[in-house]
Amino acid sequence: MLVAVIGQSCVKSVSGRTDFEDLSPTVLISDGGVPNFKQNALLFPPTDDADTTYFHLNYAATTPAPVDEVITVGIDADALAAYNAQGGNQYEIFPDSIFSFTTTSVTVPKGNNYSAGVPLIVFPSKINLLNNYMLPISIKTVPAGSIVSASYKTIFYHLIGNPIAGLYTQEWIRYNTQTQTGTPAFDQDLSPGVFAPVDGLTINVTSGSGPIYVLTFTNTAGVLSNFQLSFDAASVTNSAIKITGGPTIVTADPTTGTYKFNYTYDNLNGGLRNITDIFGK
Repeated sequence: MLVAVIGQSCVKSVSGRTDFEDLSPTVLISDGGVPNFKQNALLFPPTDDADTTYFHLNYAATTPAPVDEVITVGIDADALAAYNAQGGNQYEIFPDSIFSFTTTSVTVPKGNNYSAGVPLIVFPSKINLLNNYMLPISIKTVPAGSIVSASYKTIFYHLIGNPIAGLYTQEWIRYNTQTQTGTPAFDQDLSPGVFAPVDGLTINVTSGSGPIYVLTFTNTAGVLSNFQLSFDAASVTNSAIKITGGPTIVTADPTTGTYKFNYTYDNLNGGLRNITDIFGK
């Protein structure tokens, strides 16, 4: 990245060799820019009261910072407007109630090229999971003699809205048989069940037995259809259970907010299990 960003400045050739001595230092948000847009989607559990994420400022130069280099940053409403003007997903600015960002001045210490982490505090439990939100934070001023990277001036923190995301009641039913025969061994209220948005058409929610469901759907002008269910691979790999059937959608009704999923597994000790998770609004 250092070569890429300082390459924006003037480079001259001296006696058949490339001379970088006169390059201006370039200041950038190394975690930001459009290339890192997907990585800056905030996916904190929506039941958390508070979570913190960090970004860093890079003083990209041929040598470390000769003195403490001070850079100012701030929330950039113009960057939000410019992003929305490109079309595609449209975002609202973060409401004041869902975040805290008080940093205006960041220092890259003498002898270093990177700042310490700059914190953004988010309050997930206060977020409306149905809306798309964005908080662009941009470099405002840089030390004398340095320039700002055009590609990495802004970090685009964002939250992806999803029409079925949110908190649901969750009933978990387990039969200690392959089929639903007799009285279930467990029938418990595990509320809340969290439909956590992965993107605008995908949510994750955890079964009472541990595996994580991945539910996808199609959204046609607000009409939801074509629901598909699978497991998050990591949640069933190298686990103490072996999935023997499913997961299957029994019910997926976004109008009533009712979802019922079923699967079977072997607990590897010869015990067959039949699981149903029922979610409701």
